[in-house]
Amino acid sequence: MTQKERLEKIIIGTLLESNESQNYFDECRCCITADMFSDDRRRRIYGIIADMNANGKVETDPNSIVEAYGEMVLDLLPTMLDLVVDYSFIHLKTEHNERIFRTSFVIGTKPHYADVSFTLYVNTFLKMYEDEKGKVPFGANAAAA
Repeated sequence: MTQKERLEKIIIGTLLESNESQNYFDECRCCITADMFSDDRRRRIYGIIADMNANGKVETDPNSIVEAYGEMVLDLLPTMLDLVVDYSFIHLKTEHNERIFRTSFVIGTKPHYADVSFTLYVNTFLKMYEDEKGKVPFGANAAAA
């Protein structure tokens, strides 16, 4: 898996945690579009989350998505569950900081927790997307059409 694919998974996994108290889509809405995702399933999930937010629905967990879209998204359910469990920024940061705490406790030092934000992941994804887009040779898009 490339770093960009991992970032895609983290972004979608985190968006699947959005709720009334914390809507992570707010950090993506003005700069990320569904077509930026390399995987069709992640692209579809992002589009659904964007659509739900456009309609005022900020709870975009897998259950809320299935309630809103029904059978149309059942094929995405396993992917959504994998992403929210394995790639959510919240879970990854918590696990990382727990390892830091345990290690610090064992060796008797003061823990230095990760101080990163979801915004950093969004910005890194955008930079990688732009860098990747810039690597396409001039005229290649026209030649492919």
